[in-house]
Amino acid sequence: MPKSYRSLLALGVASAGLIQVASADIITGQVTDASGEAPLQGAIVTIEELGRTAASDRYGDYRFTNIPAGDYTLSVSYIGADKVTSDVSLSGSATVNFTVGSDTRYMDNVLVVGSTAAQAGAINQQRASNAIISVIDSDGLGNFPDTTVADSLSRVPGLSIENDQGEGRYVSIRGLNTDLIASSINGVRTPSPEDRRGVLLDGVPSDLLDGIEVQKSLTPDVDADTLGGIINMKTISAFDRDGQFVRAKLEGAYNEITEEVSPKATLTYSNTFGDRLGVAVSANYQDRRIQAHNNETGGWGFNDDVGAIVPDDDYEMRWYDLTRERIGLVANIDFKASENTELYLRTLYNQYTDDEVRNKFEFRSLDEEDPTVTDNGFAFDYAEADAEVRQREEVRNIQTYALGGQTYAGAWQFDYEVSYAYAEEDDSNNHDVTFRSGDMEGDGILQFDLSDPKKPRLSGPGFDFLLDPSSYEMDAFEREYTTNEDTEWSGKLDISRDSVIGDIPVTWKGGVKLRDREKVRDQNLDVYEIDDVLMTDYIRPNAAISGWRMNNPMFNWPDAGLTYGLRSVVTADDLNEDDTNVETIAGDYTIDEQILALYGMGTFEIDNVTVVAGLRFEGTSVDSTGYIFAEEDDPSNVLTRNYSDDYQHILPSVNLKYSLSDNLFARAAYYGAVVRPAFGDMAPIALFNDDRDELEMGNPNLKPYEADNYDLSIEYYPTKLAVLSAGVFYKSIDNAIFPATYDISQLPAEVDLSFLPASYVANLEEVSTYINVDRSYVRGVEFNYVQGLGFINKSLDGFLLSGNLTLVESQARIPDEDDPRGTREVPLLKQNDVVWNVALAYDKGPWDLRVSANYRGDYLDELFGENIDRYTDGHLSVEASAKYEINDHVQVYIEGKNLTDEPEYYYHGSERRLSQYDEFGWTGVFGVRLTY
Repeated sequence: MPKSYRSLLALGVASAGLIQVASADIITGQVTDASGEAPLQGAIVTIEELGRTAASDRYGDYRFTNIPAGDYTLSVSYIGADKVTSDVSLSGSATVNFTVGSDTRYMDNVLVVGSTAAQAGAINQQRASNAIISVIDSDGLGNFPDTTVADSLSRVPGLSIENDQGEGRYVSIRGLNTDLIASSINGVRTPSPEDRRGVLLDGVPSDLLDGIEVQKSLTPDVDADTLGGIINMKTISAFDRDGQFVRAKLEGAYNEITEEVSPKATLTYSNTFGDRLGVAVSANYQDRRIQAHNNETGGWGFNDDVGAIVPDDDYEMRWYDLTRERIGLVANIDFKASENTELYLRTLYNQYTDDEVRNKFEFRSLDEEDPTVTDNGFAFDYAEADAEVRQREEVRNIQTYALGGQTYAGAWQFDYEVSYAYAEEDDSNNHDVTFRSGDMEGDGILQFDLSDPKKPRLSGPGFDFLLDPSSYEMDAFEREYTTNEDTEWSGKLDISRDSVIGDIPVTWKGGVKLRDREKVRDQNLDVYEIDDVLMTDYIRPNAAISGWRMNNPMFNWPDAGLTYGLRSVVTADDLNEDDTNVETIAGDYTIDEQILALYGMGTFEIDNVTVVAGLRFEGTSVDSTGYIFAEEDDPSNVLTRNYSDDYQHILPSVNLKYSLSDNLFARAAYYGAVVRPAFGDMAPIALFNDDRDELEMGNPNLKPYEADNYDLSIEYYPTKLAVLSAGVFYKSIDNAIFPATYDISQLPAEVDLSFLPASYVANLEEVSTYINVDRSYVRGVEFNYVQGLGFINKSLDGFLLSGNLTLVESQARIPDEDDPRGTREVPLLKQNDVVWNVALAYDKGPWDLRVSANYRGDYLDELFGENIDRYTDGHLSVEASAKYEINDHVQVYIEGKNLTDEPEYYYHGSERRLSQYDEFGWTGVFGVRLTY
């Protein structure tokens, strides 16, 4: 360990010894529902005479220490239930258990009574927290038609999702993209199977979870690697319930386009053995069929000769036919080794297999000759196309394992854990074959009608020529063998102690954590070229796509099943060594990253104000390796680049919670954060074109994002099951990262080329890389409303209304050589400006009904240039569910996803300029849950 780290650790240990010694009289207990079997998290327990409060944890447990001997009245406040009190005479230690509310039944993933209980659980946890959080309670995951964690998170205030093939994949918090937020499973940072830090959440089935917490303001005892917040996914524990629990779930999903039923099954078992040992296991399997109908362009640009922005390269139509298989397993053990020590093992294994066939019809080189602008679009004098099929099996798996425990020693508490996390993306079972047509020239031979910009219509003799399969011969055959691996070991120790300074209860806490992470990308692509192979030998009769939704005919030719045989036909003599070398060498890298963290903090209860304040130190050490290569060069000439860096951050944070009354709270928070560059951005790799006048490179000199984050909010709980909250937030960000391209004469000093031999830069004219920009900001407002409607009239008993709205604005200034100032203003990449959702539920008797709508606004997706940047259009999703409880053990349900058949649309600068348009259809789900 570096000397500076040892000194900081010694300082932290010494500081922990300065806490005030006080008496150790203790009150403990558990809060459950009236059945005594369902623990309630987020209940606020108060010692009325002292004004001391404690919140119950996920097992319903609470704890007070340093309480003077005497007679006290304890009260429990839990939204959705009446207040409960109990008297206690304390001398040494006492146990006081509480039961509140009504009986709870077993259903779905966990203990629930439907939508009402889900909202009550979430509201209570949010109210009790000393940080700003949002919660999806465990049964909430079953009360929405959600397949994945990403879909479930779209319900949370300020969160939105980025879709892939109609399913939620990446999550944004308050408009900040997934690379700027963090994800954890049971507190263990989730690794990423891609070459970025953002984590795909479409592979993790929601059925495996007990709940999800989104922490939007940080305290010093959590990792500070997030600007937007932390998504923590909690898996099941046997002590979430009392005794044996078994649940089976069988489900089918019918999609409008595939016209097929996709199966899904979940089995959950948990049991407690005595009061000391608990075992919980949950297994999930899903095999989902998806089809997507797509068309897109390669980009748009300003044409000086025409005097207009025109299609810049190509127009494509794509048909996706894929199966997504998800296999998930959770196995958790809890052991109460003694009255004061609890140990646990938390494991999660998830495998996601994306088995895809994609046919692409690409009209190439539209900019070969200047087009003519027409009333409805453009006319082109050139026609050439590629017909391509890709058959790919992408296998991703995410695993997390955590072994740890908690020990109490009077007023002291020790928390300890070692964990291992692993993610892999394996793209080694695929092939891609492209057949290319001849070309056809003539005045206006290809008409491009944009009357409907989302679905262009092609016509003309050039189009007819390209619809003839005999026009095509093989251009290339490719095999890929690429893997991404992300491995992290971590260990941590947290020590806390309750004390009293005067009349002020204080909990001191400090700790240390070490994270050791390795990211490895091994990219391999073999490119083959075979002469005189005709596409007509690789198509089947009646190859037109049935039910095709775009405005031009589409075919599944060439056929993936027939081209599969080419895998055994190609030989080393067919290998295009130059293209293969580029794709195999240039993308490889290894990055080792170590983070040592130390922190100290105090939680102060000063009358009606709770203050959590402290500092966190994070020291980062990075060692990376990549390659320098030029197109058409000999692999023996490849250069290896090694890069090392060290940097440190001291990050303060303060969270304030002010109880203005029993049902009115104000909050304020500040925290410093640091987000390290994406692995692909910082990889020390460099690729020259064959003339060595253009260079594409990663930038290991990138500084991490640094941010000061501010929050103010107010929460009002007017009735038994209601919350009305509003908040504002502001984030001042230094060193935001953007892609940039420079002429060599304008290359800024922070783009370092000194690692290159002089001969490599002699002819260099253009460099594309990643850079840090000056200060950026994100600011916004957030509103949330949840209300049980029974208080209005008894006839509305059972109805529950919820809704939230987030409005966000961001700004950064990036280099732009076309602007007279040399820069231009843009929002942060993938930052949503508007997010809202609304839901109406009815939960009474055997029925649990819900309809919901979720909207996210458009956002900047990729930089191309002013007026032609790529944007993702706004998206509205409408979903509904109906559940009926036949008896205490059997529930049947139906659900609907994307009921309005909402497409995904992307555009270049203007909604009139197509970038990409996808349709997926609606999906209906039907199933049964058996619970014992």
